[in-house]
Amino acid sequence: MSDESQQFRIAEIEVAKSLSEEAIVGVFRFENPSRPRQGPTLLVLADIHSTLYAYERLLDVINAAAEQTRLLVSQVDQDPLARFEKLVERLNEAVARFVREEAIPLQWGRVNIFIIELSEGHLCFTGTGKLMNIFLQKQADNGFKQFDLLGSLEQPVQSDPEKLFASIVCGDIGIGDVLIAGTQNLERLRGDLRLADRLSTLPPVTAAMEIQQDLEKRNIPDDFVAVIVASYEVKPSNAQLPLRLEEDAPKETPTSSITRLRETEAEATQHLSPVISPVEKLQDTGAKLKDIGGKAKETFVRLLQSLKRGGRQTPINDPVAVASLRGLNAGYKARLTTKHKLMISGGVILAAGVIGGTLWLNHSKQVAAEVAAWNSAYDSAVDNRNRAESDLVYGNELRARTEIEQSEKILSSLPVIQADRQAKVTKLTQELKILRERLKKVVNLDNVTELYSAGAGAPDGSLAGVVLVKDMVYTADQSSKEILKINLATREAKRIALPTVTGQIVAAAEGKDSILFMTSEGKLLALNKSTDLVKTIPWQHTKTSSTQDAVLYANKLYRLDTQNNQIWRAINSGGGFVSEVPYIKAANVSIAGAISLAIDSNVYVLKNDGQLLEFLSGGQVSFGLTAIDPPLRAASSLWTSADSPLLIIADPADKRILVYEKNGALKAQYVSSQFREPRDLFSDDTGKRIILIDGNRLLLIPLP
Repeated sequence: MSDESQQFRIAEIEVAKSLSEEAIVGVFRFENPSRPRQGPTLLVLADIHSTLYAYERLLDVINAAAEQTRLLVSQVDQDPLARFEKLVERLNEAVARFVREEAIPLQWGRVNIFIIELSEGHLCFTGTGKLMNIFLQKQADNGFKQFDLLGSLEQPVQSDPEKLFASIVCGDIGIGDVLIAGTQNLERLRGDLRLADRLSTLPPVTAAMEIQQDLEKRNIPDDFVAVIVASYEVKPSNAQLPLRLEEDAPKETPTSSITRLRETEAEATQHLSPVISPVEKLQDTGAKLKDIGGKAKETFVRLLQSLKRGGRQTPINDPVAVASLRGLNAGYKARLTTKHKLMISGGVILAAGVIGGTLWLNHSKQVAAEVAAWNSAYDSAVDNRNRAESDLVYGNELRARTEIEQSEKILSSLPVIQADRQAKVTKLTQELKILRERLKKVVNLDNVTELYSAGAGAPDGSLAGVVLVKDMVYTADQSSKEILKINLATREAKRIALPTVTGQIVAAAEGKDSILFMTSEGKLLALNKSTDLVKTIPWQHTKTSSTQDAVLYANKLYRLDTQNNQIWRAINSGGGFVSEVPYIKAANVSIAGAISLAIDSNVYVLKNDGQLLEFLSGGQVSFGLTAIDPPLRAASSLWTSADSPLLIIADPADKRILVYEKNGALKAQYVSSQFREPRDLFSDDTGKRIILIDGNRLLLIPLP
């Protein structure tokens, strides 16, 4: 369908209520200003969780490249996908060039930028990160079906600056379809704001106005930005009304205000450079003093040489000139009188005094400027430290880490010859070290209880699969071919014989009436919680392969199979699990190296290198854990549940238990002198205690 019968209405939402600058947000629109508008419309949506100047420049680069490339390709008659591919190629080149030239490293986990192109009934988009979005597709019955449109974009786990926009999605957008996309903070309010209801019943401008008014009434201290795009049909008309010509006026581009800001900032920087760049001024001071001293020395040497000659003039070898000077009684080659010598000596002494005074004055000024520049740089480092401490109090750990790094960078460039300066730098460095320790969130555990230990000759990995049900703990001891049932209240342990099965037990889960134990060969054992009887139950497999882990959720059994790069899902039927089907639908997803599985409606897959993947309805979701110190380089087990707000990981390499919130933020690193090799764990939904398989021991860990 051509743009003659289908056009787009675009409405923007912008609410600025933030009490402090914590993010760069905006919607930038690029389109042909003619009426009716011809050619594609380009939207750039940004939600960057940092206010560093480097991120502003990144957004400038993307906007400039988008505007330039859109103008180049908009008049080219070609397939929308091919045109958009060319645009994305130019954007990636511009970003890669910027990153190579930028001195400050960018943290891509803070960057959420999407580019959307609307043209001729088509919608193409690319991006990095995640934005709130709802796509309402008009149905034949005039109803709407909701989609997470931007979430369907496949993105790498870690952004590549050489190819920031790694994939493209293009498709048709029909008449009546509506899209809203905006900052992530709108996600938690999508129900309260009735976004889907308003978009499906109101024109886009009216819906935008109501949503903005609703946000302003709530007075939430945050900045909200969103754009609404609605596709509508243009009715043909036989009579064309004359268009009113607008007066010529300078056209504002989406980057005009930013350009003016840069010019003003450049002018201010020129006047305030001694304060803004104190470190650079410190480096220039020595060179300036050396230059002034050299010039003064040269002048003084010339005066001394003149005095040594006794006032004699330099001989002139030209006979004509000599005769002329004699005729004028110029005193050619005659000595000066005593009076003249005294005058010259006094002049030399006066000149030397002036030069010396000038040198002293300039030196004093330079010393004062150096002191002021050093103090200004040090004060800036202190300010970074204070902001980092404040960010830690309010839980803004990403920005706190950035502030600490900025402070450390300034301190590393300051000269510290004087003792008082050395003391200041040492004290501030120690304070920054304390803040870094707070960022680690290390908690030492002393109250750890050993519930059970396998025999002295038991091979490594004898204990496998652990489940906590109220005050009852279940685990398998494969060295003695038994299931252990331990009462936490009485510490009584009951041993239940295991039947002969093929393969090692790799996981355990709680069923309705039984505790299920899964083996690596896909066998399923059920221990009745009431009778303590064990039996093998059917487990139908689509493909015969190894099983790394298995989880029971919503009466379905999920099996992690790295050999076939798949998670298989089977339903409970007739006392067993049948009709196994593949769960992962996302293309080009690799779960190689996966060792653990956990489900809370979303499916989490943990790899042995510490990488955590998240899936929803078979599609991969953009997700990542916060960087920690020391980094997570090995992992062995993952636990969560639908009722818990936590993700808990066992890290045998660094002998610790890592507790994350489900937004990826670190909550605590638990360490203990009693930890040897944390391998598998289970927690209750309150998060107040953990049952840990540590080597061949079973430990009870009460959490603070």
